[in-house]
Amino acid sequence: MAVLDQSDVPLFPSWKALLMAAAERLKEAIKPDDAALVGSFVNKDRLLDAAKEAQLALGSNWHDFLKSQLDKSSDQAQDDSLELARLVWQLGSDLIITTNYDNVLHWACPRMSDLDKWNIEATAEQCSLLRNGVKKPTIWHLHGHIGDSANIILTPDGYQRLYANDPTENRYKAAIQALHHQLASRSFLFIGFSFADEDFTNQLRILEDVYKDAAGPHYVLLPEAQRGHFKSPTSAIEPVFFKNFGVPLLDCLRNMTGIATNAVKPSSSLDTSVADYSPDKPVFYVPFRPKGDQMVGRRDALADVRHQLCDGKRTSIGQTAAFQGLGGLGKTQLAVEYAHAYQNEYPNGVIWINADQDITAQLIKLAEDARWVSPLSDQPFKIQTALCRLRETSDCLIVFDNLELLADIKDFLPKPQANPHILVTSRTEQPGFNPVALNILSPELGLQLLMQEAGREPDGEEQSQAARLIVERLDGLPLALELAGAYLRRRPAVSWEQYLELLRDNPRSAFPARLQGESLTGHEADIYATLKINETLFEEEPLLREVLDLLTWSGSAPMALSLLCATLGQDKPSALTGALSLGVALRILQQPDGNERYAIHRLVREVRREDVPLETRRDWAEGCGRCLGGWFEAHRIDFHDLPLFEAGLDHLEAWRYNAERLGYALMAVRMIWLQAYPPYHWGRYGEAKRDVERALELYEQAAKQDAPLQAHLLNDLASVTSTMSNNKVALKLGEQALAIRRELYGTDHSDTVRSFANVAEQHYKLGEYDKALELGKQALVICHKLFVEDHPVTATTLSNVAIYHNKLGEHDKALDLGRQALAIRCNLFGEEHPDTANSLSNISYILNDLNQRNEALELSQQALFIRQKMLGEAHPDTILSQHNVIRALKNTGRKAESIQRFQAQFQRLKSGDLHYQAFLELRADLYPGFRKATHKSSKGKKRR
Repeated sequence: MAVLDQSDVPLFPSWKALLMAAAERLKEAIKPDDAALVGSFVNKDRLLDAAKEAQLALGSNWHDFLKSQLDKSSDQAQDDSLELARLVWQLGSDLIITTNYDNVLHWACPRMSDLDKWNIEATAEQCSLLRNGVKKPTIWHLHGHIGDSANIILTPDGYQRLYANDPTENRYKAAIQALHHQLASRSFLFIGFSFADEDFTNQLRILEDVYKDAAGPHYVLLPEAQRGHFKSPTSAIEPVFFKNFGVPLLDCLRNMTGIATNAVKPSSSLDTSVADYSPDKPVFYVPFRPKGDQMVGRRDALADVRHQLCDGKRTSIGQTAAFQGLGGLGKTQLAVEYAHAYQNEYPNGVIWINADQDITAQLIKLAEDARWVSPLSDQPFKIQTALCRLRETSDCLIVFDNLELLADIKDFLPKPQANPHILVTSRTEQPGFNPVALNILSPELGLQLLMQEAGREPDGEEQSQAARLIVERLDGLPLALELAGAYLRRRPAVSWEQYLELLRDNPRSAFPARLQGESLTGHEADIYATLKINETLFEEEPLLREVLDLLTWSGSAPMALSLLCATLGQDKPSALTGALSLGVALRILQQPDGNERYAIHRLVREVRREDVPLETRRDWAEGCGRCLGGWFEAHRIDFHDLPLFEAGLDHLEAWRYNAERLGYALMAVRMIWLQAYPPYHWGRYGEAKRDVERALELYEQAAKQDAPLQAHLLNDLASVTSTMSNNKVALKLGEQALAIRRELYGTDHSDTVRSFANVAEQHYKLGEYDKALELGKQALVICHKLFVEDHPVTATTLSNVAIYHNKLGEHDKALDLGRQALAIRCNLFGEEHPDTANSLSNISYILNDLNQRNEALELSQQALFIRQKMLGEAHPDTILSQHNVIRALKNTGRKAESIQRFQAQFQRLKSGDLHYQAFLELRADLYPGFRKATHKSSKGKKRR
């Protein structure tokens, strides 16, 4: 509910409205480009980016702007519109934490003279909070207060200061420690909080991980319209729904204030979710579905238990009955059938308790789900309410399922004055409970159940005889018949005779023991038995063995279908359809989120590692490792493939370990080399260099040689060495790689082209522009012979050759080649791709040299935007783009703006960073009096 001014207009803007107002302010300041950029970010819901650009563009006017929007006085507000804030103070807590910047909670505080306000961090006060709590009304402005507009948390750098992942970078350590302590030890009520604030939500996830779901619970107020749509960011957040905003929300809060102070009993007349709580409410709380008409041979048992509970002999416990006997008789399912069939005979409801699980935890959930108490109530109150309801209520049915010892439920049995019906299921006799006979099924009923679960009938006398013998061998045990039927239904290719033979030869392997999803009562699967069944089905789906073995010896992460197919040498995914569907159906394989990725159950994985040692399948392992490495090699270069590549890194590392374990040294070298590509793409060149150097060191120690692999290592080591400005070493390495490839393939080969381009780049960085152009042209000639016109290698070569021409003063030629490269990359990759950004950046250099400064600025800004989006702010290429935009702004006469950008970027750099020297040179150009840097600038760096 908005706080209104005297004209019934919201006194404060929403976040979006605030940023759009900033855009308008920029228009007034005659900064249309900045206004358009801020508005564009807002329209794309990139609000933090919009705030960042608005702050940067408004400069020193930013704080005045915030003040004008957020620093209001209380006499500007309608008094009635402060009612929600007043009710917040009545919820029983003297501490209110807010991410708002305004004074509304201050105005609404009933003890304003005692009020204490904290602005993000109040070290001494927050230390006292950890020890003793607060002693007077306190507002904690977690994201800052408009009274200190310079420090409010509104832009990405502000969020980084408060919520930094690295503790050494966290400016507000005391605030975060205090926040974590409160979240871990108190229950929070979130009002008007959307959880779209990822930085705050991550704090909840951190605590969930640390305390293993023990923190909380916390609650969030939501309108009824969001029921079914709200997705809690953690298990500790529980929604409490109110009918609508306005009066219903205020009524909801008034009820809560009554609960909090024990002064107001919730009124049953209120039409809100939180108002309708009563321990007298009936409940039907049965966690399983009935079979209904598909329940075979148990009608007499249902009648018997009904008679016993209504007219049978009472015991010291009360009117009781028990389904007891060996496992597999269907005791739990029969109790479910009774509860559903006779629920209308129990006006006070039906309660189901799993006696072999934590009953206290079940009572808490029961009290909340039955709406006996408010979710905001303390846990002891929830337990006590449910316990009283369980022990003191008549005319209800209580089921204790899977009871092992009577002592387990002694404290939960009804008091003598109560008269419920109590039904238990147990594998043993239970004193105080009258047993109801539960016999095995007759041969006729057993056959009926078997055919029902199999979904088919025997065809002919031979099959009918086999089916009858199956029922005989299973001795009428319902669960065994259900599992046999499930097997036959899932495997229609298995005949009745074949299953009977399997049952005779290996009874354990004939059962997919307690298949998940088959039993309505949720019996868990016996993984090992399921595996044995798979062993008998490999003749039908022989590739299932290969899939299981591959996933057994790969990483634990789900494996992409394309990687599965490639590693197993299958050209088409359809070749694995049967095997994968069978594995998923038997729950041996898991398919997270329904995506085309597959993982083997962890326990199955461990069992198969014992059953199928890798040492017994050395040739198979070598072939898998070779094919897996080939898949990663094919996906290593294109940035679009990076998410798929990174998702498989767990498998790449697992097969590196397998290769070293089996003594396949060159395979291990290959896996280590390929692991260098993600850090290289993300600009972590030192990390990538270490991986390639490690791979090269192991290669040189290997007994065998692999010239193509050696060339890959040398060429890539040249590339990463070049990024660190060691160009002479990079040139030597690149020439070694080129020599190997020319000897292996001649000149007309894609790898040879890449080596030519790499060597040319090193000559360029050494200032040898003529030599660079000569080699670049050779590479371009080969490209035109090898590839169709639109090819990534052709585009890269064109882009590099363009820069060489430009450096030699041939600007028009350079511009033509650069635009050809850009066209190819846009066609291949689209506009948002790092290679496209590289072409835009290179063309901007050329345009600048042609004195087309405005167009150069536009292209450099486009390159920066792409790199920010695709690579992130910290990537060296993004930082280089920032440098280029700043210089382009200066060149177009927008020096003040370029200085603002320079200050923002330079303070993030450290001495030794890749482009630090380039920024020193830029500083000398922007600030007269600074001496130019003597080190070589990184301007003009190009990629492979």
